Amino acid sequence: MSAIADCIAGVISPEVAVARLLLSGLDAPAMLQALDAAAPSGPVQSMRALVTERRAALEDLAGQVARSMAGHDASGPTPAEGVARIAAFFDQAVRHSPEASVALYSLGDPAILRAATQEIVDWLRAEGLLGAGTDVLDLGCGIGRIAAALAPSCRSVLALDVSAGMVAEATGRLAALPNVRVMQTSGEDLDALPEQGFDLILAIDSFPYIVQTGPDTVSRHIQGAARALRPGGALCILNLSYRGDAMLDQADARAWAAAAGFTLLRQGERPFRLWDGNAFVFRR
Repeated sequence: MSAIADCIAGVISPEVAVARLLLSGLDAPAMLQALDAAAPSGPVQSMRALVTERRAALEDLAGQVARSMAGHDASGPTPAEGVARIAAFFDQAVRHSPEASVALYSLGDPAILRAATQEIVDWLRAEGLLGAGTDVLDLGCGIGRIAAALAPSCRSVLALDVSAGMVAEATGRLAALPNVRVMQTSGEDLDALPEQGFDLILAIDSFPYIVQTGPDTVSRHIQGAARALRPGGALCILNLSYRGDAMLDQADARAWAAAAGFTLLRQGERPFRLWDGNAFVFRR
């Protein structure tokens, strides 16, 4: 199976590989059977350990994936209907497993999600995108895990999500952080944001759903980000789409940058160990 082969080759982490097996429809026993058929190696053993240690949680997640994947698609007759569909999907997912709802590769384990989140924060800092005076927009904040991790390192965070369930979960988790606000967004544009109000706009695994709703929605978000960023600010998209076409993603990113006056600094690199997210950075 490609997920196992990619893990053996070092292309993806064992956590991502197990998540991909879940998405392919395998439950824990079937995963163990597939791993038994693979050539023995360190990555295979790591995958086996993950499946064995989290077998009950994976069985639960497998059922959730089977029930909900039909809604994991923001395409629809109109952009508004697509947004409503994806909001409903995440309303359901966050009720079932908050951690897995924002990162299936966490396998529902808060410790895995914390480690992956810290990798993202460390990378943002190394890229020079984060500092004590930074005002951040977390677009598609989910349960608030990124906002919580960023709060000690920046001036403010505005966390937005289309899902009322996610907003409720994030509001509860972030209530003790005075420099973080959580709001629900329409998912259709960024018109409600103040002009030049942010230094960094983050879209972590949320932009693929914007792409699914169509090019007009994408254009409104890219232009809205350009308007909302201060000079020198950055739009950071981690995972641009789920189309599986790196060249198309890069071509789209270059076109969006040219149309909105951005300089494209990163074009799809994979800078993380735990997560296989692709990084695109647009500088204002």
